[in-house]
Amino acid sequence: MGKVKRRRRKPEKDNPTGLPSIKDFEEDENNSNSDKEKAFQDVFEQLQSPTIEEKISALQTLESMSYEALIALQIAKNKVARIVGPLLTDLNSVVRTAAASALRNVADNGGDEAYTQLIKDDLMTPLIVSLRKHYAEWQPEVGMKASKLREEKNAFIQIVTLLWTLCEKDEQVVQICNNNNIMVTLLKFLNPLVYGMDMSIVAAQCAVTLCEDNSVAINEVKRQEGFIITLLDLKPEKENSISELLLLRTLVANLLMNANAEFRSEQETIRMVCKIVAVLSDILLIDRERQLEILRILPQQNDGMGGSSKKKVQEIRQILAAEQQALEILANLCSEEPGSENVSDLDESDDCEAEFMEEDSTEERGYGVSNMPVELVEVVTSHGTMKKVWQLTKALPDNIQDLMGKSPEGKIIKKQFHTLRCRAFLCLNNLLTSFDIDGLGTPDELYRIWIEIGTTVFKVADPNDTELLESATSAMRAVLQKLTEIRANSFSQMTLEDLQPMLNGERQCPNPSVRINLIRILGNLALLLVTVDNTESRELVKYVSTFLLDACTKETEVWVMAEALDAIMDIYAEDETNQLAVEVDLVEKLQSLIPLFNNKIRLQKRNLGDNAFVVSTVKTNLRRFVKYKDQQVAGLR
Repeated sequence: MGKVKRRRRKPEKDNPTGLPSIKDFEEDENNSNSDKEKAFQDVFEQLQSPTIEEKISALQTLESMSYEALIALQIAKNKVARIVGPLLTDLNSVVRTAAASALRNVADNGGDEAYTQLIKDDLMTPLIVSLRKHYAEWQPEVGMKASKLREEKNAFIQIVTLLWTLCEKDEQVVQICNNNNIMVTLLKFLNPLVYGMDMSIVAAQCAVTLCEDNSVAINEVKRQEGFIITLLDLKPEKENSISELLLLRTLVANLLMNANAEFRSEQETIRMVCKIVAVLSDILLIDRERQLEILRILPQQNDGMGGSSKKKVQEIRQILAAEQQALEILANLCSEEPGSENVSDLDESDDCEAEFMEEDSTEERGYGVSNMPVELVEVVTSHGTMKKVWQLTKALPDNIQDLMGKSPEGKIIKKQFHTLRCRAFLCLNNLLTSFDIDGLGTPDELYRIWIEIGTTVFKVADPNDTELLESATSAMRAVLQKLTEIRANSFSQMTLEDLQPMLNGERQCPNPSVRINLIRILGNLALLLVTVDNTESRELVKYVSTFLLDACTKETEVWVMAEALDAIMDIYAEDETNQLAVEVDLVEKLQSLIPLFNNKIRLQKRNLGDNAFVVSTVKTNLRRFVKYKDQQVAGLR
């Protein structure tokens, strides 16, 4: 997670070489494959020219042609890596820049097949040679001309962005980087006081990707950890560098967190993580009103923007990228992989005579108590981190969204805001799962948040916006879980009409993750309503129970069915629910579901992946629960 790619360059409007461009191909639909091959050959021949200007012109033409996906793929298949790759090592920095930019466009636009072809044709050899030859020992020289310095920086940025692109797609690339100590070179460029913000940012972006699940890169980060930590304290030298500084600090924080994933035991590491969280919390405190004012200057349709406007828009994009990185780091801070040691064999016998124990009751789970180090809890609480995350889940005003939809730049920023909002919902979910409720306020405040998220999910969101629906229902589920833990009475006046949107959503939503969230929401609502001593609430519990039992018979995904069964067992775990269990024929219906559940397990067990844990747990508990509940209700029938 957490990669924010640099914006792609637009194709040149002019064609200085006179060679065919993508526009030429679009205007002449009758171009045969042989014509295109001839055009490629003309460009490739010009690349062999001894004249620097002709090489650069040919590379710009190649980049322009590669903006169309099919042509980009064809260029890759024509061994462009073997022809253009050596130019990455050229002594002229402008040639290196143009070569890297052209190859990156081929890779980005040609898709996975183009990536594979570029690696197959050994693009990595000249790329690594270029980094080691030109940048392993490079630093700005005293008295260096500004134009020469800018050319060298541009070349580095394009070459490292190309490497970053390839690292994201291919594990083989990561291994090559390890073998050539590329992480050492990247980390050297993290110091913006020496190399400037633009070089430091791209080096950090590539380093973060290279560091993911890569012990070699992580060890290098830990070796230089002292230096890297100092970068968290960087201050802006001038106001217009604030957005770049925020992005660099979040990238540095991401690097440090990747290298210290297990932070709960060592006190020194805990202190460092606390410092990172404090930095991230500060990054989330952004003046959104100022951003909205800037967005109002966006041009209509395809009208051009002045340099000042472009710079302000770029600042917004950098701030949004920094906020997204911060949210993803915070979310990962709280996420834990399910323990595989508790996964039972899905092939084992279904016979289980052990008595069902109410081991999952809320009193024994330690609900409401954070599982994080106390120092970290204090930092999150004192910085108001959860409330800042909650603010980022808010949608932009409709007039601003309409305005952004009218220009290319606006559409890009609108998409960034949408992604940021989804990440905020997911981050809120993870924070609520790992921390106590103090971070979001009183039960009444939590209830208002729950209602607001529900309005987004059931009344505002596009039914086809799966990313938003999944993230928002996750947060909605987490908020309700916290209210369930403290037995809040916020839902004592709930009616069937209030439940109906959730019931309809579970029936109609094609996305299984969203269905699971809605199932868990319904289950937690029933848990709360069980404690309300009135006829209306009892009827709602019975309605939800019947709905979940019916959903099990119709559900195609066994892991979703398992979640529904688990929710039912939670609702009826207490002895006080025995009479309700009789009224909904709970035991009989669960007994009839066991063969169906086991059959689905046999059919789908090879494709469960991470979901095997919940399926295995429910499989183990279900027979015990049915036997236990049957004994409890025997005298009430």
